[in-house]
Amino acid sequence: MAQQLRTVHSAAASSDVLNGGSIHGKKMAVDPLVPGAGVAIHNAQVEQRSASPKTNARHFSENRFADAPISQQSKAGLNKFEFMTDVQAATLESALSGRDLLVQARTGTGKTIAFLLPAIERLLNVPRRQGISILVLSPTRELALQIEKEAETLLSHHQFKVQHAIGGTNQTTESKRLLQSPCDILIATPGRLLDHLRSSTLPQRFSSLKTIVYDEADRLLDQGFKKDLEAISSFLPPKATRQALLFSATVGDEIKKIAAGALRPGYSFITTLLEDEVNAHEHVEQTCVVVPQKDFLQTTIDILKQDLQEHPTSSKCMVFFPTARQVSLAAEVLSQISGLPPILEIHSRKSQPARIKAAEQFKTSKSAVLLSSDVAARGVDFPGVTLVLQVGLPASGEQYIHRLGRTARAGAAGRGILVLSPEEKMFLRKADVAALGIREVPAPPSTTSSPSLPEALSKVSQDTKAQSYRAFLGYYNTYAKQLRMSKEELVEFAWRYAVDALGWPETQLPPPLEPKTVGKMNLKGVKGLNIQRRPVNESRRT
Repeated sequence: MAQQLRTVHSAAASSDVLNGGSIHGKKMAVDPLVPGAGVAIHNAQVEQRSASPKTNARHFSENRFADAPISQQSKAGLNKFEFMTDVQAATLESALSGRDLLVQARTGTGKTIAFLLPAIERLLNVPRRQGISILVLSPTRELALQIEKEAETLLSHHQFKVQHAIGGTNQTTESKRLLQSPCDILIATPGRLLDHLRSSTLPQRFSSLKTIVYDEADRLLDQGFKKDLEAISSFLPPKATRQALLFSATVGDEIKKIAAGALRPGYSFITTLLEDEVNAHEHVEQTCVVVPQKDFLQTTIDILKQDLQEHPTSSKCMVFFPTARQVSLAAEVLSQISGLPPILEIHSRKSQPARIKAAEQFKTSKSAVLLSSDVAARGVDFPGVTLVLQVGLPASGEQYIHRLGRTARAGAAGRGILVLSPEEKMFLRKADVAALGIREVPAPPSTTSSPSLPEALSKVSQDTKAQSYRAFLGYYNTYAKQLRMSKEELVEFAWRYAVDALGWPETQLPPPLEPKTVGKMNLKGVKGLNIQRRPVNESRRT
């Protein structure tokens, strides 16, 4: 394995490499690191290599599991795999040594095995103790369950046990399960884990923690889990006594700050991203369509039909909207339109069983459309996605890139389309977005639908439209300064969305808002709002 890596042991002596230079003439996909971190930088081989005939060569190394310094039990659990992926080969040696790692790798490249395998192997070298020895933090329930499933396969010839702790389930029932059926490995979402740590005897179970894994760390931050992560750390043994593995698709400034706090000094940074994976615009066709908000749904229908024409039997599209409420409304409308592939939805307002069912159905479908508000769909690998369609303003350039990464995986073809309103076009001028080379193109020809879009919208309840309006107002209120909108302009923007895009009667008052909600948005006194003091059946989450 050592021959597969090129190593620079002194970051300070290699500033050219840290700034995107090369080692032995090869361009590295490396971000600048935290000053003074004292890291060793590893870069996996970037050329395509031979792999198992049943796998794509792009992300596979020449290293076989059969030759790896791991137990026979683990090899038996991995008997379906012959070759390691790049991220597995590049990290195994360092992880087995107990070193803390910051690893940059895309979803779908084998990173789950990359952190589970060495963590499990290290448990074999110490006396087995009561309690949780490995903790894996996941940003979503779906990803947590997927990790648990892979762990069960890997543990099939071991005596170790794995459990999960995730939101969307009864906490009391889950707490009893965790206490009555002790586990060695716990896969958890931060919010639910923190609930358990604060309300049960679970903290005692972490006294012998050997390894903590932060999976999809960039998404953990995007979802606002930073404070939860800090709180969780306060319940765990000091970081000097345990190994930490931090995996992320991007390594921006916030990730570097998290790494500096969560990892021990002298940690290693390992990236297996090929240069074209770091620069997604070089291998994924990216275009932007600018249309008024009122045309968003029609444009979405037209683009989906266009992809279906190009891929008659394999059109597989992921469509992202800013909020869960907008996803719900779009799903209700699009599911009525004949001629489209099956419409599925995953977002925080769906029940856990419904989300799992939708994810599995999309994963196994040859042709389907999955609507998401981004968060719930992260982490689960969906093969064969032909199009990523982003409708409305992304939260950031990083979020845009992450979503785009859902297509063109493992060398496959794919494209990304962004739909913005004229008010949102400023997003294209952001420095990190402008560098991607997104081309603005005309909207596709408008198609006729059965039923027509107005007919489909007329069948959507006023309550659903009101919820979408409130979520829309809350989301864009966050970005009003970036959009250079005054509070009055923002309220008018949301009102036009309700009337023109949702079909809310212009003769009626806008959908009602609670005074408390208006206050939180700092919109008190702004004209154009319908403030009602009676409770509105609307959760704050979007």
